[in-house]
Amino acid sequence: MNILHLVFSFERGGAETYIINTIERMKGKDVNFFVVCDHKGTNHDKIEKVCGNVAIIEMKNILDIKAAFRIAKFCRKNDINIIQAHFLRESFIAVLSKIFNPNIKVIWTMHLIYDEKRSLLRRMNRFFSKGTNAIICVSEAVKNSLLKEGISEKKLVTVLNGVDTDYFKPVKNSTIRKELEIEKDDILLTTVSRFQKIKGHDFLINVLNELKKNYNIKFKSLLVGDGEEMNKIKRKVKDLDLTDNVIFSGYREDIPNILTESDVYISPSENEAISFSIMEALACEVPVVATEVGGVPEVINKGKCGVMAHYGDEKRFAKAVFDLYNNKQDYEEMKKNSRILIEENFSLNKMINGTYNLYKSL
Repeated sequence: MNILHLVFSFERGGAETYIINTIERMKGKDVNFFVVCDHKGTNHDKIEKVCGNVAIIEMKNILDIKAAFRIAKFCRKNDINIIQAHFLRESFIAVLSKIFNPNIKVIWTMHLIYDEKRSLLRRMNRFFSKGTNAIICVSEAVKNSLLKEGISEKKLVTVLNGVDTDYFKPVKNSTIRKELEIEKDDILLTTVSRFQKIKGHDFLINVLNELKKNYNIKFKSLLVGDGEEMNKIKRKVKDLDLTDNVIFSGYREDIPNILTESDVYISPSENEAISFSIMEALACEVPVVATEVGGVPEVINKGKCGVMAHYGDEKRFAKAVFDLYNNKQDYEEMKKNSRILIEENFSLNKMINGTYNLYKSL
């Protein structure tokens, strides 16, 4: 089988992690992978190391018929059997390419839950979904959102995101506290995500301000990642006099090293289809405090490994952080449950097997 992953650009996000995991873990199976991007993103070198068949085809908009023609030509030249498209622009163009290459199969991979208020988008999704052969839902929350849009249930296949538990696990001799000069008695609250509005950093800073003002807690908040919202968040941290409490580490690769010495993982997102970062933290035995959004409850509610609060309610969220860490019996139980939960429900092997079986069925 020859599979083409179609993605706008290769950045440092969950979809890119999904693609890399899929390509790496299916080595040895009867699958050859190709990747097409619109342009070289911040993490393009990484996909070129993993996949030897990477090409650039410009995709100007969701109805770019010229791009659809060029992708159809690429598929015929490379004997592609299935296009697996990621995000809207690529998904619509993949369907349009069937005009020029009718025998190609198309899979949409839904990494996001889109705003229900965007009625035009819902209608377009419904229309273009008729040209797909399957739609991978990375969580039940994604599936439910698509059903509400009126997309046929026959198209929907739930393949839960999974993490590599061989890589994401507690490491010996973690160095992060020493490197960043975080004291042993500081509670380390960690967040790993791109600085985008939807990831909720602005809300997180409100939570940290609430913690500092109203709770007797000595803490450091480590924000790992980069992105367009970072400078705005840095200004807010300074304005609220939180500079001594917040560390901006930038983008880092050594996430297990960081998580191993973290006390609580914080997920403040406004929306999440399902969070790789939460699952990675749990695999490293770090309890979670998260916003109750999208597919997050599907992870947290499967086992006692964290607590949730509503997005925007900084008072309740701050109290949840304080109560979680200070209830030592519950906290230790959550640490024990966390990795077991991921191994039993959200392993990378389960995700890979589900995806491979879908390829074979098409």
